[in-house]
Amino acid sequence: MFEVLTHTYNGFKWIVHHILKDESETRQSLQDPGIFLSGALAGGFARGGVLVIDRGGLKGATQAVGRRTLQLGILMMFYISPASHMLPDLEDTPFIKMATTFLVAACAGFHMRFICNPISRVMDESLRTGMPWHQVMRMLYNKTILQFWYVGPNFFANAFYYGTLLTVFEGLRRFSERNNFPLPKDGYPLQAITASSTEDHSQVGFSSTFFSNTFHLQYSSYIYMRTAATNFFIGGVSAAVASTFCYPYSAHRYLQTVIHDSAICRGLGSTLAKEVPMMAIFFGTFSLLQPILVPHHGIRCGFGY
Repeated sequence: MFEVLTHTYNGFKWIVHHILKDESETRQSLQDPGIFLSGALAGGFARGGVLVIDRGGLKGATQAVGRRTLQLGILMMFYISPASHMLPDLEDTPFIKMATTFLVAACAGFHMRFICNPISRVMDESLRTGMPWHQVMRMLYNKTILQFWYVGPNFFANAFYYGTLLTVFEGLRRFSERNNFPLPKDGYPLQAITASSTEDHSQVGFSSTFFSNTFHLQYSSYIYMRTAATNFFIGGVSAAVASTFCYPYSAHRYLQTVIHDSAICRGLGSTLAKEVPMMAIFFGTFSLLQPILVPHHGIRCGFGY
């Protein structure tokens, strides 16, 4: 009994410590706006790519794309930067790395919802009443400031979903890198280094340095394209796993299904039909934009620390 209490206390202490550490790292995320921009562009493109499935829902295509643009931009900004500081040097402890990845991603999802829920609340109320958004804000504020978060998506349900999504994504990405598509050191293959050092470049107009740099540049482009294609596929699989696993815990789905008709997975098919292609497009596009907008994150495009 004493050992159980000790392990419980140590586990709770570890979780609190890492959450507080993530909070301190999150404040530094604002110093790297390129992550937000690449995440926002990828999110808007991904949501636009699946409009053919639901035409944007009841809120319309414009609002659907706009909301996802902001949400996924904030999510990745609050995930990539803390992950780059908290996840390195944890390869020797896979469980700790998995748990840390989940906590960082869950905190990012929580922060995203905390920021986006008031915006969504104002937009929903403006759409429902036909009032301008500034009048809606004044009306909600006059009631109580908590009205901005009323009837919005549940914080913890979304944190759980995004924590699961990015944990599965990182796990599959690492497995793929180690077994199927290994990334050579510094992004260059052994063949490229050998070729650039042994090839005869004594012809007029060519230099060994120029040839080597050109070869490396071409290989780097290939690596980025392969990384984006891999992340596209893994992103879809991760969305399928996370959506299936977390679906019963979604607050709104829970109220709509369990309370009224006791079918906790009713509607899961339509959710997967939208989420899987959307997140596949998102991760693939994000991986293409990162080398352009935030090149210092390297060939893993901000993942895989």
